[in-house]
Order: sequence, then C-alpha cells, then structure tokens
Amino acid sequence: MASSRIPLPKAEDIQAIPLSIFYFALIALIILIVYGIIGSLYIMGLDPINAIYFTIITVATVGYGDIIPQTAVQKLFAVSLALAGVGLIAYVFSLSISVVTMTVEDITSGSRIRRKMTSMENHFVLCGYGRVGAAVFKELKERNQKAIIIERNRDLVEKELWEDPYVLAIPGDATDESVLKDAGISRARGVIITTGEDVDNLFITLTSREIHPEIWIVARASKRENIKRLYRSGADRVISPETSGGEDIYFAAIEPTMMKITMMHEVGDIRKESEIILKYGCTLEDIEYHLPEFKEPLARKIGISKIGQLNKFLDSLDEDINRKNSLERIYESVSGIHSHWISGPDKETLEKLADELKKEGILLGVNLEPDEIKEVARKYGRLVEVVIKPEMIIVENHGVSDIKEEAEIILKHGCVLEDIEYYFTGFGEPLRRKIGLSDMNEVKKFLDNLEKNADKYESLDRIYTLSGGGIHTHRISGPDTKSLNRVENELSKKGFLLGVNMTPKEIKELIEKTGRVVQILVKHEVGTMDDKEIIIGEGGRILDAKHYLPGVRQVVTRNLNIKNRTDLDNCEEELEKPDARRSLTALYEISRHIHTHTVAAPEEKIIHNIENKLDKKGVLMGINLSEDEIWEIVEKENVRQFCIE
Repeated sequence: MASSRIPLPKAEDIQAIPLSIFYFALIALIILIVYGIIGSLYIMGLDPINAIYFTIITVATVGYGDIIPQTAVQKLFAVSLALAGVGLIAYVFSLSISVVTMTVEDITSGSRIRRKMTSMENHFVLCGYGRVGAAVFKELKERNQKAIIIERNRDLVEKELWEDPYVLAIPGDATDESVLKDAGISRARGVIITTGEDVDNLFITLTSREIHPEIWIVARASKRENIKRLYRSGADRVISPETSGGEDIYFAAIEPTMMKITMMHEVGDIRKESEIILKYGCTLEDIEYHLPEFKEPLARKIGISKIGQLNKFLDSLDEDINRKNSLERIYESVSGIHSHWISGPDKETLEKLADELKKEGILLGVNLEPDEIKEVARKYGRLVEVVIKPEMIIVENHGVSDIKEEAEIILKHGCVLEDIEYYFTGFGEPLRRKIGLSDMNEVKKFLDNLEKNADKYESLDRIYTLSGGGIHTHRISGPDTKSLNRVENELSKKGFLLGVNMTPKEIKELIEKTGRVVQILVKHEVGTMDDKEIIIGEGGRILDAKHYLPGVRQVVTRNLNIKNRTDLDNCEEELEKPDARRSLTALYEISRHIHTHTVAAPEEKIIHNIENKLDKKGVLMGINLSEDEIWEIVEKENVRQFCIE
C-alpha cells in the first residue's frame, strides 16, 4: 500500500545548541564590562558614572569622542576594550538569533514532540483522531493515561493538536510500519485503532501484531461483517461505534490493567479508600452495592481520577446532610459491602494497591466472580429482610453456664435472640427451637428454672455436648447493622463466636474439624473399665454406649453421661448388682464385646490424647466409622458360646 505520509524530522537531524554555550557567552560579556569599568576608573582616571558610560560606548563601538584617551596606556586599554566588545557582542547576538531560530524550527517541525516520544513508555498508541478517536482520547486524558496520536491529516495535527503542549501527535499514516515505530509501539501498553476505514484498521492491526506480538490491540469496526475479520487479524477487542462509543473503546483498551476490588467499610472511610487508590495513579471507575438477597448489584458510575474530584464529592456530602444520610442508608443496607472497578497504569501498580487496601483491613477480595461476591455479601452482610429488619446468624461455642453472659451481650445492644439451632452428628437437619428473648428478666427466669430442675439442666447440658461440644447457632435481629456489628465484636472478644452467617454445611464441617465429639469403637470384657478410666482421666466425657446385635441388626443404646470420677464410681457400683451384671453380660456376648462410645471433650487435643491411650491399651478398633463399617467388623468377629444362669 502506498504511503501518503509526510516525513517528520527526527530529533537527531536538528543540531540543537547547548544552552551552556549561550550562558558562557553572556558571562564573558559581563566580565568584559567589569574589566572596562575597572580600567576606566584606574587607567582613565574617571569617576564611576563616567567609567560606566565610557565602557558601554567603547564596547558598543559608538565612541562619541567626548572622552579621549591621552596616554599610551589609556589608548591601549581603549583599543583592547573596543576590539573585545565588537567580537563578543557580535558572537552573543548571532548565538541568540540561532537559538531563537532553532527553537521556532523545533516547535514548527515537531522535533520537540519527537524527543518527548522517544522517552515515553507504557502508553497507548491512538491511530486516528476523528470523531471516535477524539472521544477515546478524552477518556484517556480524563484518567491520566499517556497516549501518542497518529493522524493522517497534517493540518489537524499542526493547527489543533500541537497547540496543546501536553498532546503528543504524529502527522502520518498509521498503516506505515515506520510511523508506528516512531510512536513507540514497541514500548507501548496498547494500540487503539479508530480510523473510519475498516481496511486501514485491518492493516494496522496486522502490522501492530507483527511488530509487537504481545501488545493489547483494540480496533474499531465500522461494519459489523468486519468484526470477525479484525479478530482473526489479531485484535484483542473489536468495538463497533454502531453500538458503542468512546467510553466503551476506552474500557476495552484498558481491560488488561483493570481490577475489581470488593470492599467493606463505612461512609467515613471513603476518603481513606479513595486516597489510597488515587495515589497510585489509578481511577475509580464505578461502584457496585451488593444486597445479599438481590440478584444484581446496584451500580453507579464514578470516574474519579483526581483528588479534586474526590474533595468536591465529599464536600457535597457535608453541605447536603440529606444526601449524606441517603448514602449512609445505602451503606447500612449493604453492610458497607461494595465493589469498584479500578483502572491503573500497570498490573504491578494494581497489586501494590491491593496489598495496601488489604493492610488497611477494608479489602474483602480481588476480581471475585459474581457468585463469590454474593457469598461474601451473605457471609458478612447483616440483611435478611432488606432494610426493615437487619439480622445475622451467629455460630458460637460455649457451655450452659455461659448462657447468661452471652444473652447480656446480645440484649444490651437492643437485639433479639430469635432462635437456637443444635447440630448433631448423623442428622441431616439441625434441632431448631424458637426463643424470641428480648428482655434480660426472661433470661434470668429461664436460668432459675434450670437451677431448680436438675434433670432439665442435665438434658440441656447433654444437648450442648452432643452438638459439637457446645457449638450452636442463634438468629439475631437488631435495630440496625451497627448494633449487630457491636454484638459480633463483643462475642468474638469473649471467645464465644466462631463465625457469622455460615451455611449448615459449613457448620457441620466446623464441628468435624474441631474434633471435640467423636465416636470410638472399642472391644473389651464385661466389667473392664480401662476405656472409661482413660476417657475420664484425660478430661473427656462419655455420652453413651451403643451395642450392635448381629443377625437381627439391631442397635441397643445405653445413655451413660459419665462426666467425672463420681459418675464413673456410680457406674461401677451399678455393675455390681446381679441383675445389671447379667443383662450387661448378655448384651456384651451378643454384640461380641464390641461397642461404641460417643466421647466429648472441651479441646481437640484431649480427644487425640484419649485416642492414643486407648490404642496403646489395645481396646481401640476405630474412630468415627460408618454404620456399615461397624456392622462388617461385628459380623466378622468370632462367636463364643455363653450361657446365662
């Protein structure tokens, strides 16, 4: 393809005059004048005023003749002053003319612009400055993105673009490989092709990809049928102005250096968040508010890239209290959870930005998928019934004795204990009980009844123990999310809180992970108390014993609830009774001396110690086995004859 490019002078073709030479010439002229004044004072014998006068007219070769040298020394002094002045003034004058001429030529020829271009990197090469190209350049400029424009219309470049000293433009044809190289395509971060001719755009795409195989290319397609051709030629994104404008092309170009950050903070932290983003030269493109129960986020365009824009927005909030209250209600509704699309100069800068936001404790995640953001909003959000009734699900671990302290923390912030759920191993659904407590007097009344009724206290304590050693959940409602946050923080400091808004699956996994309630399979003779001695001695608690009767495949469960040495002694005394001994002997013989114990402990470490000691004692056969595995072990065990008197 023939090139219509008008050659642009290169910087090295212009012999620029160093400013130091010009400065040296001026200094020499000043020294000559000082020499003339001193000589006029001491050689000519003149007063200061006449000394200055005589020096200037002599150096300038005017010589009015009103002051005439008389002696030989005076005449030699006047001659040296005149000769030096003629030569030096002529040199300085010609040098000044040269500098001015070269400066004008430098500006008009574009050499100054070219020198700026040679030092530019990580910029965009914008090919075509028509209607679409101008719109794209406006978006780039607003976000402090560097760009070099290539425009075929030389008059447009010289009379419009070069008028702005901050605009770098080359008059030339972008289809010419050398022009693309002049624009620093090898150092650029991307090429934006917006000429009105699809054929030219196709050729520029091919040439750009050939020069820089890894560069990001965004091309304009005037006709829809050429979109596929441009993609095949190497474009990363193709935008059609029929459906898109300059902003869409800008976002397509900036895509490789964009990042989505999901944040959680209050309105008062907007300045801190924004200043961190802006100091890295990044732009806050938009904001999305994530309501836990809504499918799509509420999105709003921002486009803040300068600190002045941020100050203007924050000042408007301070001036309009209603506007600030509205924004606070939005943040309240989403628990402060929102996302921003951030554009930046490069990926390394974005990574540094994310690290600082994380250190500030306001970053929840980077480039999260919509489902991941919903999960975060569900986990951290305090909203179930939109804004009308803020709620949260808290997962706790404590004993019956801690109920009063837990309730005091919740109720003092104006919140309501709606219900409680216990999670038992082997059960698909939790045991849920409605509470509806909002008054501390009701809590005290409930606890007084527990103290008076030992069986009721024992039953509740057993439920707590079976539910992961005290793990349970409460649904808490409050007047606002700030109250819920305060409850969450205090329960966490107290050591009760394990998590917020966790799913039933996550809670069951938590119980399994903590390992504070296990089912152990043991084998020993009737009356042997080794296993129970070990469990109680290590600080564990035996909740029950299950015997598996082969043939009929029945499971006989005995509730033991042995929690201390006294309970263990009572168990031994009970076994000494003849009827109890006969029944238990028969049960042991039928189940082949194999049975399970559900064991609970306050710490996972205690469970591990119990397991290790039972194993060394030789009575342990397995831990947390499935029912099928237990039946297989029991049915394979040797059968011994026995009789009961």
